[in-house]
Amino acid sequence: MERKNKVTVGLLFLSITYIFFCCLIFFSLALITVKLVISHEVHIKQSDIEHVLVASAIAGIAAAFRSWLFAKIDERKARKSPPSDPQ
Repeated sequence: MERKNKVTVGLLFLSITYIFFCCLIFFSLALITVKLVISHEVHIKQSDIEHVLVASAIAGIAAAFRSWLFAKIDERKARKSPPSDPQ
């Protein structure tokens, strides 16, 4: 029995969550590194945390939606085009 990967809204939200947390970790590490290099101490304000959260949310939603949309387009193209004969 062949299982096809369906592009669902649940998969979109899972992708948004995954990319959000990846960006959150990356942007947090970047913030700490920049603060350490510039001022030689790590003093993070609440506004810095809010900026990291907003940037992670924007990046997560944009990247996940873009990949989900392209997967939907590919799925639609696969349904429309006739299957090629491998023989």
